[in-house]
Amino acid sequence: MATLISAAQGQAFAAYRGRPQDWWSTLGYTAAIFSVWAVLAPAIMAAADRLFASGLNKVQQAAIAVFGYLFATALHVALFVVVFWPVYGSGLPNPSAMVWPVVLANLDKAAFAYTALIIAVLIRRHLRQRPGAAEAAPERPESEGLWVRVGAGSRLVRFHEIDWIAAAGDYAEVHAGGRSLLMDRSLAALTDELPADFARIHRGAIVRLDRICEIRRLGRGDASVVLQGGHTLRLSRRYRDNLASVLAR
Repeated sequence: MATLISAAQGQAFAAYRGRPQDWWSTLGYTAAIFSVWAVLAPAIMAAADRLFASGLNKVQQAAIAVFGYLFATALHVALFVVVFWPVYGSGLPNPSAMVWPVVLANLDKAAFAYTALIIAVLIRRHLRQRPGAAEAAPERPESEGLWVRVGAGSRLVRFHEIDWIAAAGDYAEVHAGGRSLLMDRSLAALTDELPADFARIHRGAIVRLDRICEIRRLGRGDASVVLQGGHTLRLSRRYRDNLASVLAR
């Protein structure tokens, strides 16, 4: 569909300028352009999904997304030239001479393709976060653990396996046994669902109490929480009372 729309747009602009083009050659060239974008799409969408789950603010995300557009466009042009030089490079001395004409001729298509992929990621994330949108997890006692997405399925991470949980934008990142697994839930949503042996110590972190091996006071009510394995997290004054049982030892 994108190929047909873009080809029709190119035909209309060419006719308006008084330089009509052959429909089939225009359609073939446009299909070649978008075929390379189709190859790049999974990697671009995966990178965008990680970006929006990173916890960075909107300005930082936008800046990285713009840089991503420039990088993705450069990569697209390079792949297009390598693959389609035998088809569209006639009359040019070498493949590098094809780069700049391809860039100028496809700025609009590159912007359209990249923007469409980013919008698709945002829509997918929105649908995942809608109540009832996630696939129903197998029936189980809620006290057993947390269900996290793994590939196309889901996996139960038992509470006793979890070391700590971090905020990752609209997601939560579960750290268990040296692995990091993303959940389609926010840290705030999980806070009231975890058993009593978990405590929130910062707006961006929840820990399992029996994983704490040391608390280092930093002054003014703040402290560092050292977990088994050496990972260090910040304890803020706002959540200090959540560790009252540990601090009293």
